Amino acid sequence: MNIGILGLGKISKRVANGIIHAKDGVLYGVASRNIEKAKAFQKECHAIKAYGSYEDLCLDDAIELIYICTPNHLHKEHIMLCLKHHKHVICEKPMLTNREDLKECFDYAKQQHCFLMEAHKTLFTPLNQKLIQMVREGVIGKLSMIDARYCSYLNVHEKDLSSWVLRGDVGGCLYDIGVYPIAYANYFAQSKLKHHDMMIRRKKEGYISQAQGMLMYENGVMAHIVCSWDASMENKGFLYGDEGYIVCENFWKNTRAYLIKNGEKTEISVQMESDFTGEVEYAISCIHQGLLESPVLPYAGSDEILKVIEEKRECD
Repeated sequence: MNIGILGLGKISKRVANGIIHAKDGVLYGVASRNIEKAKAFQKECHAIKAYGSYEDLCLDDAIELIYICTPNHLHKEHIMLCLKHHKHVICEKPMLTNREDLKECFDYAKQQHCFLMEAHKTLFTPLNQKLIQMVREGVIGKLSMIDARYCSYLNVHEKDLSSWVLRGDVGGCLYDIGVYPIAYANYFAQSKLKHHDMMIRRKKEGYISQAQGMLMYENGVMAHIVCSWDASMENKGFLYGDEGYIVCENFWKNTRAYLIKNGEKTEISVQMESDFTGEVEYAISCIHQGLLESPVLPYAGSDEILKVIEEKRECD
């Protein structure tokens, strides 16, 4: 499947590497608003074509699937552009920043008979695919509690204060790194949300610098999630059952975790070329099956993530 990358920011080279290693995936085209930047990226990542506009990428009939890597507040515009030209779409997280836009984009994708999925690589890494199977098989007994955090100190003085990352409406740690523990908890809980309570703290500039929440699922599983730019912590994901637990550092991209059960610690490991390859291969598989939504992360799944982000309360 010929794949194009729309937007060549910081994350795009890692996405390109994921596409390169994907079975049945070809890095066909890369698009920037600056043709020279696109050509340099094309050369470095060995793409077939470079485009000096996003429209040109979408107009190329050879492109089948587009991976959007632009800032959060531009996602809707670019999703609709791709869908208008009948391209299947994977869009970086969070796909949209409000639930109304999310529904509009998925509705339009169905009208255009195109596949649309939010990019949450966490759910598709070889390790987390293995761990979800272990949880389903009852290796740790009945899952009861999930604990996940992603906290990394951000030196704001090194950032451009006009950057989308620091925008009060669509930026901040909750929209940037906070979506990882939310998606992780929702995925392993394997149940709809019943109740959630997300508390946030903002900096004087207006962006969210800390967030902490408790999630309760319909099946009784509870989750505690934390994200922060005010401090660096041990970023681990825990899956607690009544017969043991699993712990993984940097749960969104790791290849190694540990099972602690009956007083013994057992390593769980997998091979992985790129943490982005799994989601790309999964999307290709869905498209080949004629699906318009991902069974793992459909519209309803992305809506659950946004529900937690939107319905938050401020802490002084």
